[in-house]
Amino acid sequence: MDRLRVTLDGMTGTDTGQQAPSSLLIAQLARGTRRRIEQVVAPIGLRPRELLALQHLREWGPSAQQALADMVGIDATNLVAILNSLEDAGLIQRSRDRADRRRAIITISRGGERLLADLDRALGQLDDEILAPLTRSEREMLNLLLTKTVMQMGSECASSPYGGC
Repeated sequence: MDRLRVTLDGMTGTDTGQQAPSSLLIAQLARGTRRRIEQVVAPIGLRPRELLALQHLREWGPSAQQALADMVGIDATNLVAILNSLEDAGLIQRSRDRADRRRAIITISRGGERLLADLDRALGQLDDEILAPLTRSEREMLNLLLTKTVMQMGSECASSPYGGC
Protein backbone atom coordinates (compact mmCIF):
# COMPACT_ATOMS: atom_id res chain seq x y z
CA MET A 1 0.00 0.00 0.00
CA ASP A 2 2.98 2.32 0.51
CA ARG A 3 3.71 2.22 -3.22
CA LEU A 4 0.17 3.33 -3.95
CA ARG A 5 -0.17 6.62 -2.14
CA VAL A 6 -2.80 9.04 -3.29
CA THR A 7 -1.68 12.50 -2.32
CA LEU A 8 -3.36 15.83 -1.97
CA ASP A 9 -1.33 17.22 -4.89
CA GLY A 10 -3.59 15.31 -7.28
CA MET A 11 -6.64 16.84 -5.63
CA THR A 12 -5.43 20.39 -4.97
CA GLY A 13 -2.55 20.96 -7.36
CA THR A 14 -0.08 21.46 -4.52
CA ASP A 15 2.87 19.28 -3.62
CA THR A 16 2.19 18.60 0.05
CA GLY A 17 2.93 14.88 0.04
CA GLN A 18 0.03 14.33 2.47
CA GLN A 19 -2.43 11.52 2.01
CA ALA A 20 -5.75 12.74 0.60
CA PRO A 21 -8.65 12.78 3.09
CA SER A 22 -10.85 9.73 2.64
CA SER A 23 -13.95 11.93 2.45
CA LEU A 24 -12.60 13.64 -0.69
CA LEU A 25 -11.68 10.33 -2.28
CA ILE A 26 -15.12 8.91 -1.46
CA ALA A 27 -16.80 12.00 -2.95
CA GLN A 28 -14.74 11.70 -6.13
CA LEU A 29 -15.52 7.98 -6.44
CA ALA A 30 -19.20 8.62 -5.67
CA ARG A 31 -19.55 11.16 -8.49
CA GLY A 32 -18.11 8.82 -11.08
CA THR A 33 -19.93 5.79 -9.74
CA ARG A 34 -23.28 7.56 -9.66
CA ARG A 35 -22.95 8.46 -13.34
CA ARG A 36 -22.14 4.86 -14.19
CA ILE A 37 -25.06 3.53 -12.12
CA GLU A 38 -27.40 5.96 -13.89
CA GLN A 39 -26.12 4.62 -17.24
CA VAL A 40 -26.78 1.03 -16.13
CA VAL A 41 -30.23 1.84 -14.76
CA ALA A 42 -31.38 4.22 -17.53
CA PRO A 43 -32.17 1.57 -20.20
CA ILE A 44 -34.53 -0.10 -17.72
CA GLY A 45 -36.33 3.20 -17.20
CA LEU A 46 -35.66 3.47 -13.46
CA ARG A 47 -34.41 6.57 -11.75
CA PRO A 48 -31.96 6.23 -8.85
CA ARG A 49 -34.59 7.03 -6.20
CA GLU A 50 -36.92 4.39 -7.64
CA LEU A 51 -34.09 1.88 -7.48
CA LEU A 52 -33.35 2.89 -3.90
CA ALA A 53 -37.00 2.38 -2.89
CA LEU A 54 -37.09 -1.06 -4.55
CA GLN A 55 -33.86 -2.13 -2.90
CA HIS A 56 -35.15 -1.03 0.49
CA LEU A 57 -38.33 -3.06 0.01
CA ARG A 58 -36.37 -6.14 -1.03
CA GLU A 59 -34.00 -5.86 1.92
CA TRP A 60 -36.48 -4.92 4.66
CA GLY A 61 -39.74 -6.31 3.34
CA PRO A 62 -43.13 -4.58 3.22
CA SER A 63 -43.02 -1.07 4.57
CA ALA A 64 -45.45 1.64 5.54
CA GLN A 65 -45.31 4.49 3.04
CA GLN A 66 -44.13 7.05 5.62
CA ALA A 67 -41.45 4.70 6.97
CA LEU A 68 -40.24 4.10 3.40
CA ALA A 69 -40.02 7.86 2.83
CA ASP A 70 -37.95 8.23 6.01
CA MET A 71 -35.64 5.31 5.24
CA VAL A 72 -35.01 6.32 1.64
CA GLY A 73 -34.61 9.97 2.61
CA ILE A 74 -37.33 11.28 0.31
CA ASP A 75 -40.04 13.75 1.19
CA ALA A 76 -43.37 11.91 1.51
CA THR A 77 -44.91 14.08 -1.23
CA ASN A 78 -42.13 13.17 -3.68
CA LEU A 79 -42.35 9.52 -2.68
CA VAL A 80 -45.95 9.38 -3.94
CA ALA A 81 -44.79 10.14 -7.49
CA ILE A 82 -42.04 7.52 -7.22
CA LEU A 83 -44.48 4.91 -5.93
CA ASN A 84 -47.00 5.76 -8.65
CA SER A 85 -44.33 5.18 -11.27
CA LEU A 86 -43.22 1.89 -9.68
CA GLU A 87 -46.80 0.69 -9.32
CA ASP A 88 -47.63 1.60 -12.94
CA ALA A 89 -44.62 -0.47 -14.03
CA GLY A 90 -45.83 -3.43 -11.93
CA LEU A 91 -42.79 -3.32 -9.66
CA ILE A 92 -44.59 -2.72 -6.35
CA GLN A 93 -47.99 -3.30 -4.81
CA ARG A 94 -49.80 -0.97 -2.42
CA SER A 95 -52.34 -2.17 0.09
CA ARG A 96 -54.05 -0.79 3.16
CA ASP A 97 -52.81 -1.69 6.62
CA ARG A 98 -55.47 -3.87 8.25
CA ALA A 99 -54.77 -2.29 11.64
CA ASP A 100 -54.96 1.28 10.33
CA ARG A 101 -56.81 1.69 7.02
CA ARG A 102 -55.32 5.18 6.54
CA ARG A 103 -51.84 3.70 6.24
CA ALA A 104 -50.50 2.32 2.95
CA ILE A 105 -48.20 -0.72 3.00
CA ILE A 106 -45.78 -1.02 0.09
CA THR A 107 -44.55 -4.44 -1.08
CA ILE A 108 -42.16 -5.31 -3.89
CA SER A 109 -43.85 -7.41 -6.60
CA ARG A 110 -42.45 -10.46 -8.39
CA GLY A 111 -41.72 -8.19 -11.34
CA GLY A 112 -39.77 -5.89 -9.03
CA GLU A 113 -37.81 -8.85 -7.66
CA ARG A 114 -36.94 -10.01 -11.20
CA LEU A 115 -35.87 -6.51 -12.21
CA LEU A 116 -33.61 -6.20 -9.17
CA ALA A 117 -32.05 -9.59 -9.91
CA ASP A 118 -31.20 -8.36 -13.43
CA LEU A 119 -29.84 -5.12 -12.01
CA ASP A 120 -27.76 -7.01 -9.46
CA ARG A 121 -25.98 -8.76 -12.32
CA ALA A 122 -25.41 -5.47 -14.16
CA LEU A 123 -24.21 -3.72 -11.01
CA GLY A 124 -21.90 -6.66 -10.28
CA GLN A 125 -20.30 -6.10 -13.67
CA LEU A 126 -20.01 -2.40 -12.87
CA ASP A 127 -18.30 -3.28 -9.57
CA ASP A 128 -15.86 -5.43 -11.53
CA GLU A 129 -15.01 -2.45 -13.76
CA ILE A 130 -14.74 0.15 -11.01
CA LEU A 131 -12.90 -2.08 -8.55
CA ALA A 132 -10.66 -3.81 -11.10
CA PRO A 133 -7.44 -2.60 -9.41
CA LEU A 134 -8.41 -4.34 -6.15
CA THR A 135 -7.91 -7.98 -5.24
CA ARG A 136 -10.91 -10.05 -4.12
CA SER A 137 -9.76 -9.72 -0.52
CA GLU A 138 -9.44 -5.94 -0.86
CA ARG A 139 -12.92 -5.76 -2.41
CA GLU A 140 -14.39 -7.75 0.46
CA MET A 141 -12.66 -5.51 2.99
CA LEU A 142 -13.80 -2.36 1.18
CA ASN A 143 -17.38 -3.64 1.11
CA LEU A 144 -17.23 -4.43 4.82
CA LEU A 145 -15.84 -1.00 5.69
CA LEU A 146 -18.31 0.84 3.46
CA THR A 147 -21.22 -1.14 4.91
CA LYS A 148 -20.08 -0.30 8.43
CA THR A 149 -19.78 3.38 7.55
CA VAL A 150 -23.14 3.50 5.76
CA MET A 151 -24.81 1.82 8.76
CA GLN A 152 -23.33 4.44 11.08
CA MET A 153 -24.40 7.25 8.77
CA GLY A 154 -27.88 5.76 8.56
CA SER A 155 -28.26 5.75 12.33
CA GLU A 156 -27.01 9.35 12.50
CA CYS A 157 -29.48 10.35 9.78
CA ALA A 158 -32.37 8.72 11.60
CA SER A 159 -31.70 10.79 14.71
CA SER A 160 -30.93 14.02 12.84
CA PRO A 161 -33.06 17.03 13.79
CA TYR A 162 -32.98 17.98 10.10
CA GLY A 163 -35.16 15.07 9.01
CA GLY A 164 -32.56 12.68 7.63
CA CYS A 165 -29.52 12.99 5.42
